[in-house]
Amino acid sequence: MTTTTAAATKTTSDDQPSIANDRTWQDAVCTLVDHFVRTEACFSSGELAKLLREQRVDFRFAVAELGEFVKDLFHEGAIEYRDDYGRVSPAVQVPRRTTGRSRTPAGTEVFVYAPTPALGASHDFEVEIPRPGFTPTALERQRFAAAVAQANAPMVASVHGDGRLCIPRRAFEDLSHATGVSIKGGDTVYVEVDDSGDALRVYLESRAGCSAHALSPERGRVRFSAPANLKAFAAGASYAIVVDGDALRIALG
Repeated sequence: MTTTTAAATKTTSDDQPSIANDRTWQDAVCTLVDHFVRTEACFSSGELAKLLREQRVDFRFAVAELGEFVKDLFHEGAIEYRDDYGRVSPAVQVPRRTTGRSRTPAGTEVFVYAPTPALGASHDFEVEIPRPGFTPTALERQRFAAAVAQANAPMVASVHGDGRLCIPRRAFEDLSHATGVSIKGGDTVYVEVDDSGDALRVYLESRAGCSAHALSPERGRVRFSAPANLKAFAAGASYAIVVDGDALRIALG
């Protein structure tokens, strides 16, 4: 990830970057992310929120909107690790769940960003995030609510004007948590027609007989035309998505 703030960052005595001069909370997040990837460290959006709440009490943000901002960075390919040999690799988004060690309820789904799935799976990510030191304005409450709504949006596949079916990133995030499979931008997903002939199944791991499609690196979604053994998708149509075992199931009937 490259930002102008990171280049000028100075580290504090505990080797954390200073965010004292960052203009916005988004700039501060980028500064912290740059530090973590430069030191090949894992992190979660909760850990970032904790640091911002402790070091910049003047920043007005909700944890949910910070989390969505980090997801956007991830899917845009802006979170990359560089090893000692200069080789660059995109971060992986590792699904985890809280155990209830902090104020966050046990079982809450969290993503850890890491150089490898194994490192992300072993990272100790649970922290106590300080409560905000401000009372949100009406406009801020609307903004915070919009972030929560985005994170919990209904899982719906929609057909675009060009006839391609679009499955949103939210669905793949849910499937990642359900299966424990880590994802990264541009990953391949696998689509097959259900045995019933009136539904699609989409997997994160390779399956025989499936067609392969890449997640868009900038949005984390996938779009594809109807498989050869189905009639063309009708522009404007929409279909509910459910997690069914190790797949997304999209009923077309």
